[in-house]
Amino acid sequence: MQAWIDSIATAVADVAELNAILGPEPPTGVTLASDDGRRTLHINFYGDRSDLYWEAEIDLLLAWGPVPPDAPAGQVVDDAEYAYDNPWFALPDGAEPFKITAAQARQAAHEFLCTGERPTNVQWVVKP
Repeated sequence: MQAWIDSIATAVADVAELNAILGPEPPTGVTLASDDGRRTLHINFYGDRSDLYWEAEIDLLLAWGPVPPDAPAGQVVDDAEYAYDNPWFALPDGAEPFKITAAQARQAAHEFLCTGERPTNVQWVVKP
C-alpha cells in the first residue's frame, strides 16, 4: 500500500508503518492507495473529527457515519436523501453526517491495510 501526504508517497507494509504515519497528530489529508492503484481511501483529519472518501473502479463513496449496533454489514445507499430516511443510517444524537471520529478513521485505515477492501466500520453513501 502507498500512503500519500502532500504529493509524497510512502510505502506502507504493516500496521506499525501505518501507525507511524497516522500518529497521535495525523496530517490533515492522507490518501491510502492499494498496490495496484485501483482502490483508494482518502482521510481528512480535523482534530477528533474526520471524513472518509472511498474510490474504486465502480465506487465513489462518502462515509456517512459509524455502523449502528445490529445494522446489516456493508450498507451503501444511493444518496444522502435516502440515508436520512433509512433507519439503519440513524446517527448518534448530535452527530453530523459524513463525519466520523479520528479513531473510526484510523480503524478504517487499518482495515483497508489488512484487507485491501472498502472499510466496513462505517456506512457509505454514493458521492453526488
